[in-house]
Amino acid sequence: MGAVQERNKATIKRFYDEVIGKGNAEVVDEVMDPNFEHWGDALFPHILGSAAIKAGVMGVKTAFPDGKTNIVDSVAEGDVVVTRLEWSGTHEGEFMGKAPSHEVMSWAGISTYRFNDEGKIIQRWANEDVIPMLMQLGVIPNPAASNPGGRDVTH
Repeated sequence: MGAVQERNKATIKRFYDEVIGKGNAEVVDEVMDPNFEHWGDALFPHILGSAAIKAGVMGVKTAFPDGKTNIVDSVAEGDVVVTRLEWSGTHEGEFMGKAPSHEVMSWAGISTYRFNDEGKIIQRWANEDVIPMLMQLGVIPNPAASNPGGRDVTH
């Protein structure tokens, strides 16, 4: 793997360690293009601009102060890095209109990042399995609650 791909993988690791893990939103300016664009799922369907990322990160860190991401695997080719992730955090602040439950929430997913020539992230596509977490929070109903023989997918 080339030096550019290694640099890009290190940038993703820095983003998760410093921004998501430590809540250091200022690092966003160092690793993301100001016109960064994100496409995702139920939690953050579309985000435009690094300023919006900073606001979102601070909201999640307020709700899940111990939230952290583990990069399970990472593959880079050209200007793209694909990561397999696991995230967990304790629900200690309001999130999506829900009061703190003090329960540990988690999800797993895959994110694909594209970089510009300066080594900054310009795009992200995220696919995360957040449905069990949203059921645990009570944001969406758990089908097992209305089906006594059904499987509770939040545990």
